[in-house]
Amino acid sequence: MPTKKPRIQTILEENIYQTFKELCETEMRTESQMGAYIITKYIEEYREKYEIKQAIPTTKPENINIKSSKGVIAGDNNGTIKVKK
Repeated sequence: MPTKKPRIQTILEENIYQTFKELCETEMRTESQMGAYIITKYIEEYREKYEIKQAIPTTKPENINIKSSKGVIAGDNNGTIKVKK
């Protein structure tokens, strides 16, 4: 089914690909669904590990606004970064 969602392509070693295919069969997912699931889970875990509260921006720099529970704040603040203790 055609989609306008972004696509990615990856190149794997044969043994990794075979294991991936086995996981897809076990989880009853297509390769595309499994790839999307794995990438999404990795991003969620990464955000949690580094306490990133929102998506890493991919648009204009003025839209950047990242806050961490450790007090690091970066955002639309005229190019300055404030670090709170």
